[in-house]
Amino acid sequence: MSWWKLHKRDKPGQTTSTAVLASASIITRDQVRSVVGRKQEWQAQGWDFYRTVPELKSGIRWAANGCSRARLYIGRIDPDGSSRPTPIDAQGDDLDPDLVARLLAPLEELAGGQLGQSEMLRRFSVHLDIPGESYLVGFDDPKTNERRWLVCSPSEITSVGGGGKVRVQLPESQTSRIELSLDETTLIRLWRPDDEFSYLPDSPLNGLQEPLRELQGLSAHVLATVDSRLQGAGLGLISDDVTPASPQQSDGPNPIHSDPVTAALIEAASASLKNRDSAAALVPLLLRVPGSVEDKFKWFSFATELDEQVLPLREGATKRVAIGLDMPPEALTGMADVNHWTGWLLSDTGITMHIEPKLGLVCDALNSQHFRPAWEALGVPDPENWACWYDTSDLKQRPNRGPEALQAFKEGLIGAGPTRRELGFADEDAPTDEEQNRALVQRIVQSAPSLAPSLLPFLGIRIPETEAAEAVADAVSDNPDAAVESGSGPAELPAAPAATPAAPPALGRPGPPDPPSVTASASESAALEWRTSCLDMAVRRALERAGQWLLNRGGRSLRGQFRHVPLHRIHVELAADTDQLDAMLADAYREFHAATPGQPCLHQAVDHYVRALLLAREEHHRDYLARAIAQAGCDGQAA
Repeated sequence: MSWWKLHKRDKPGQTTSTAVLASASIITRDQVRSVVGRKQEWQAQGWDFYRTVPELKSGIRWAANGCSRARLYIGRIDPDGSSRPTPIDAQGDDLDPDLVARLLAPLEELAGGQLGQSEMLRRFSVHLDIPGESYLVGFDDPKTNERRWLVCSPSEITSVGGGGKVRVQLPESQTSRIELSLDETTLIRLWRPDDEFSYLPDSPLNGLQEPLRELQGLSAHVLATVDSRLQGAGLGLISDDVTPASPQQSDGPNPIHSDPVTAALIEAASASLKNRDSAAALVPLLLRVPGSVEDKFKWFSFATELDEQVLPLREGATKRVAIGLDMPPEALTGMADVNHWTGWLLSDTGITMHIEPKLGLVCDALNSQHFRPAWEALGVPDPENWACWYDTSDLKQRPNRGPEALQAFKEGLIGAGPTRRELGFADEDAPTDEEQNRALVQRIVQSAPSLAPSLLPFLGIRIPETEAAEAVADAVSDNPDAAVESGSGPAELPAAPAATPAAPPALGRPGPPDPPSVTASASESAALEWRTSCLDMAVRRALERAGQWLLNRGGRSLRGQFRHVPLHRIHVELAADTDQLDAMLADAYREFHAATPGQPCLHQAVDHYVRALLLAREEHHRDYLARAIAQAGCDGQAA
């Protein structure tokens, strides 16, 4: 049996559970006949107003479209309730992957995932604003045997079979219906509770009957007046003293009308109403009368003058409707009196005060009647500590997000592609690898001038006084024993393994200090090895701290992708920016500094070495570290 069926019905011998919220409940056999299919008069009128009053439809769709852009997620509830639930992606690596899968399973299955949930939230919003209630129906599709979820209005679901079944109208066609047994169906009723009787549904339309009828009547009056002005150009009377117009009626056995004048009036009026381009709307109907008609001709108009008070009255009714709806009035009446700087404040207020409360009602209902029972069935420990909640960040983004995108890129929150898009540039404007490397070298030289001797050659700048020192360092790397004998290099510097590069990545090579005159003793070599091992631990600790920072920045998906990569090698896979180094290495040397007091040369040398590895995306080697310490002139200090 599927997990969504396990939590649905009570087992034999258990009492029937009651609704834990006044705004949501799972419909049982005892409730289905008294709740499902019962509609109040104002609910039916609300649907009629929604179809005939465009201002009302626009306002309700404004709120529905806003709700559809929200994203549902699963998060841990804040114990003190001071903030919204923390998403699972922000929990770090502390959560068991199996627990994460069980927590996400009901959300991923609900309404077919994120795309289906967007339409689900939209329909919830429309139903809560018109009839004030909605139904979430989950059942196994007999054709595909997959779980299917529908959001139904009260008009789309009825009780049949003595309360044991419900008939649901499917969205495919008018004749597509399905009968579902309550024992095999998840049927959740969600409603906006009435302030007096909470078991009754309520909506903004329940208090807008009068202004909506007023708006509907005024619009009908305006339309009738416009039609009256289009039913011909009036009537012209011509005296017998003037040459009369030729009559169109016949005096034969089949005249057009028993009264030719009436027939002519009807024909002229109907012709202009059927076809707005007809000449009957512009040319008056001519009739012949005996005698004199005030200088032989007189014209009469049948058009009704448009009342000057109709349009102000209609605007007033529109404002009443806008105030009564669950939305900012300015979104419906316009923002002509709102300046540029307060426009975004109104938008954020509309989201906070109108859209988010509705989303909170929906999430609260889903948590109590769907997610927590499902988590209990899936064996999630302490399901009350988790909740499904909403994210409206997409609604609150500004249209000009260039500065925000640039700052987010500097902090490593978004990639270069989205940044270029927000700044108005195409992917074709992206720099080449060579240009990126050159810009990186420039930033490193500016932030760490001590690295300039080794990095400036990448920019085509050669420093003559360092070339000889580089040659000596290369000779020491190739044959350290010869260097000791000749006195051209530091005796305590160990030879680099053949499998590793011969020089530290992106590190300067100032001339080595004056070499000692005697060969280091065995005790000195052991001390040097011990010091290198200690410093090696400090470097690995700092690289692990930086790697954890890079993974946390990328979220859960990135942590899963590099879960098999050691933390001290994450920087090789993920690039780091110069501006991020201080945050990445915060408190990374606490134990190192505490264990080596009074050694600023070592502290600075290790920090420069770690930063060079991060920026160059190179792995750490012990011989790299030894060279860095030697080049910094720290060989004579005790670690």
